[in-house]
Amino acid sequence: MKVQSFFLILLLPLLATGERYKVWVSTANIKHAGTDDPVRITVQETGGNFVHLGALDVRGRDDNERGSLNRFIFNKNIPDWLVGTGLRCITLHMGGDDAWLVKYVTISTSKFYEVFTNDSQTWLSTDRSEGTSILTLCN
Repeated sequence: MKVQSFFLILLLPLLATGERYKVWVSTANIKHAGTDDPVRITVQETGGNFVHLGALDVRGRDDNERGSLNRFIFNKNIPDWLVGTGLRCITLHMGGDDAWLVKYVTISTSKFYEVFTNDSQTWLSTDRSEGTSILTLCN
């Protein structure tokens, strides 16, 4: 059994593909909609797997400001058999109390293109009087 596990560990990098997630984030164009606080994104693929993409932040750029449309690129090494053909949901995790109102998020890979809209106009913030710290959007 230990020999099989050893060979599986050796083979996993060979089975992994470099999947590129292109993420476009639109911030609402209303007063106080932008944020300087950290926001992380996780996606749930149609197969049920969760992929933690990372922070919606590009060093040296003022991201997620009022009325902005920002692009983020996440390269993930994922075994090909785990890469789904679409997304069920995305989850945004707010890291501070500077409220943020996301309008929509678009995500594409070589296998899919998905758009998630914040139709309920739910604000993100760790300050519970302003919004919720975690927002899940599903199609």
